[in-house]
Amino acid sequence: MTRIFYDTEFHENGTTIDLISIGMVREDGRELYAVSSEFNQAAVLQHPWLRKHVWPTLPIRTTEGTRGVEALDLDHPAVRSRAQIARLVAQFILDTPDPQLWAWFGAYDHVAYAQLFGPMIDLPAGCPMHTCDLVQEAQRLGLSMEDLPPQPDGVHNALADARHNLVRAQFLDQVGHRMTLDTTGGITT
Repeated sequence: MTRIFYDTEFHENGTTIDLISIGMVREDGRELYAVSSEFNQAAVLQHPWLRKHVWPTLPIRTTEGTRGVEALDLDHPAVRSRAQIARLVAQFILDTPDPQLWAWFGAYDHVAYAQLFGPMIDLPAGCPMHTCDLVQEAQRLGLSMEDLPPQPDGVHNALADARHNLVRAQFLDQVGHRMTLDTTGGITT
């Protein structure tokens, strides 16, 4: 099993989840970051929380001559169509031996990821149909969110958040290992 830690940023209205960006990090350090060229920029800019926390993390440009209007930089190499992102994500996952997806509060992340391919039945063979949740793993180990290492910077940038999910997982691995040692008298199986 090879774990892939990921995060998405998205706009949701209770009916739809519109992918803004996705970041993925494998345990071996390989990374993927993509920003959708197709998300509704006006909706994101009108959403106070997304405008404050997510928009500044994206590749944006200020349009000259239009009183400094900001827009997504469609020429940035990370900005791709949803179809291109779907191909990149599928390739990233399928290039991973025995892939397992992990996210932090991953329910919406999983839907945003799966919807890149259409309905769930259209997920490419070999792409996981579920995401393991780091929050649940922390709870299983008896930890609260405050017990985990804080993210120093880049919060709400999908790639920075995915990188921090790897940090959280490594911390949880250490806690789980110590707990195994404690319960087995120093012998692990």
